[in-house]
Amino acid sequence: MLSKIYSEFSDIYKCAEYVILSSPPISFKVDQRSPDLDQLMLRYGVSTAGFITACNPHGIQQSDELNKLAMNQLKLAIEELGLPYFSGFGKGSVGEWHEDSYLVMGMDSDFASKLGRFYQQNALVMLINGQAPELVWLSE
Repeated sequence: MLSKIYSEFSDIYKCAEYVILSSPPISFKVDQRSPDLDQLMLRYGVSTAGFITACNPHGIQQSDELNKLAMNQLKLAIEELGLPYFSGFGKGSVGEWHEDSYLVMGMDSDFASKLGRFYQQNALVMLINGQAPELVWLSE
């Protein structure tokens, strides 16, 4: 199953631009190191962060209403963790694909993966200070 998802979505996710609505906003891409991301993580005293969405489970387009509901639930879950976070979004390099997301500071890969699976996501982006953002595929 993962190989089918990978073949269908890999290029889309790797070519996407991810935007963090910090002040100033920070844009980044998977596999391309970002000094601005490193600075943001240093400012918050964390070495890891997860960029995650609850929109469009399994990559299947949902209504705006369903996506907003899922994102509100994700926001509540993040707030319960007590970790700092930023709103953001991912957008395609071609077309109008746009997906709201959150950057959760201090979130480790294991917990981010559990959260991503709970919201039925294909993948998420993990950030480690000093390294390029990495796409993490989530298997069922």
